[in-house]
Amino acid sequence: MHICDSEFGKCVGKYSSVLYLCHRNADPDAIGSANALCRAFGGAVGAVDDISRTGEALMGVIGVDVVINPRAEDYDLVVVVDTSVRLQLGGIALSRYALVDHHQDNGLLPDARFYIQRSTKSTAEIVWSILKENGKKPGREAALGLLVGMISDTGRFRRATPEAFHVAAELLEVGGFEYEEALSAISVPTDISRRIAILKAATRAKVMRVGNYLIATTDINSFEGSAAMALVDLGADVAFAAGKHGRICRVSARAGREAARAGLDLAEISGRIARRFGGEGGGHKAAAAFEAGGETKPLLEECKNAAAESLQKNG
Repeated sequence: MHICDSEFGKCVGKYSSVLYLCHRNADPDAIGSANALCRAFGGAVGAVDDISRTGEALMGVIGVDVVINPRAEDYDLVVVVDTSVRLQLGGIALSRYALVDHHQDNGLLPDARFYIQRSTKSTAEIVWSILKENGKKPGREAALGLLVGMISDTGRFRRATPEAFHVAAELLEVGGFEYEEALSAISVPTDISRRIAILKAATRAKVMRVGNYLIATTDINSFEGSAAMALVDLGADVAFAAGKHGRICRVSARAGREAARAGLDLAEISGRIARRFGGEGGGHKAAAAFEAGGETKPLLEECKNAAAESLQKNG
């Protein structure tokens, strides 16, 4: 059931014990959003498998405790935060759950007790609206967590909308802190293993030209998202990085501004290819990921061809 932001408090208030659950490798947007909801409406914060390095840094700054791999059955309701597809929830089985999310996918919507999902640059923007519409004024740590989540998901506001800047200004005002403090909360040095993986991804990359666009693919066994992003930063318009993890392949996709403006939709491509190979995926038009069976090489070939077809048609 889709609900308005103002109805969230009434709906979640029907349950005595609530878990706000973040996705695997939870990032600052997930952590900050779950923390703000938990502080405003009560409950606990959990995450699947692990926390990202920037997510861990934010946890220390705002003082939130996160339960790793919590038992969903121990709670009357699980509110899934910043997550749109089941693959991001690992082995956690959901029964009674709700959803607060900013992605485009509808994988978790059909069975949700209630949900708020719309396309914004971050889940934190939606959470801020929920708080305002329910008469909840966040404290300093909650506001700081939301702003850090926005900084993370917008690439330090390089991908921000006018609405996002407006929300950021409101959070700075209500939280009573400086922007520099929020920025420093996720300014953690990149560890050497990530740097090695990115360099390997670059050396293994294969590039195809489609008109004025460059599509890069690479095979790497870790940090697929960082590798794809790095290839775009190096000059690719679209990048796909794949890694083999047991029987499953993970593919992360990123696109530059011009490719996205040309109509490329990585969320649609990821979901379509994932389903074809017995998996699941989604995300945003310019940033998406999926998991599926098979080997990395044919999956990357499918991704490359799908992106090329889209750019030829729309570009």
